[in-house]
Amino acid sequence: MRQNLLLRKVFIFIVLMSGILGGCGTVDLKVRKNLDHPNIHPKTVAILPFTLADSAPEGVPVHNLFRECFFNYFSYLGYVDIPLETVDAKLQAAGMRKFKKVLELSPERLRDILGVDAVIKGQVLDTSNFTGGIHAETSIKAKIIMLDLRTGETLWETEHTESTYSGILSPTVVEIIQDQMENVNVHQVLYKTAKMFSVSMLKEIPDPAGAWQEKIRLPQITNIETNLKPNQKLHANDQIYVNLKGDPGLKGSFGIGSWKSNIPLKEIVPGMYSGSYTVQEKDEISSGLIIGTLKNSQGLAGKRFYKSGMAQMEKSSDL
Repeated sequence: MRQNLLLRKVFIFIVLMSGILGGCGTVDLKVRKNLDHPNIHPKTVAILPFTLADSAPEGVPVHNLFRECFFNYFSYLGYVDIPLETVDAKLQAAGMRKFKKVLELSPERLRDILGVDAVIKGQVLDTSNFTGGIHAETSIKAKIIMLDLRTGETLWETEHTESTYSGILSPTVVEIIQDQMENVNVHQVLYKTAKMFSVSMLKEIPDPAGAWQEKIRLPQITNIETNLKPNQKLHANDQIYVNLKGDPGLKGSFGIGSWKSNIPLKEIVPGMYSGSYTVQEKDEISSGLIIGTLKNSQGLAGKRFYKSGMAQMEKSSDL
């Protein structure tokens, strides 16, 4: 009798929480200007330092973590991206030691400092990380906009809350415990949530590649392959091989998520590029997409990511 009552309570709890799980939805990105014409799309974009409206869980700099994660996924689009370290160096050289003051700069001043057509501003409005019972939840609420520095207009904006849940839907007690343990690692679970936020946004952000196809031809990548298998766990000394097929005579490279970039690819025959990376003991690779890049002499880059597998090292606790 008591066992049946307990099962009923667990069932009711799961039903209630399932209703909460359905509340996240997709990113509602509002495009403020028609971006169909190639002259309207900004060519060069800098992602400004993200700011934090409130304190982060356990002191994790979630705004910095989110910015790095967002840059990683935003770089898949057809813009000319400015590396984050270059953006920060230019701002500091202009006397911007406190990055919150950057948000007060006029579009004209930002363009003088950074030399780009547009910037992306991000503010983390709220974060939470909760673990208890059979439920673990982490969320990030943020506002992100793209500002056209040529006109001072907002091109698109969104305010969204992304949440990750674990434990409730896990089929076994072992998996529930494992999910709970992972949620205690605040940095790791916040990065996972930021990644989901970024991927959701990536599906909604207007990509200039299509609009520029006739006016500006970006380097073309027709295929990318790696030796990674779905759900494969990497160990020290494992090799990640990448083969990329595309336009000949260009500079090829690949990256592993936001963790490592610009790993060289050598053009072994015209249009066929190949390279590899050896996993090191000290590496901390977590769900990193393999992104191939071909860049021409004008600095325009074509990018493509491998969809059938991600780079992920096996945790020491799993051994």
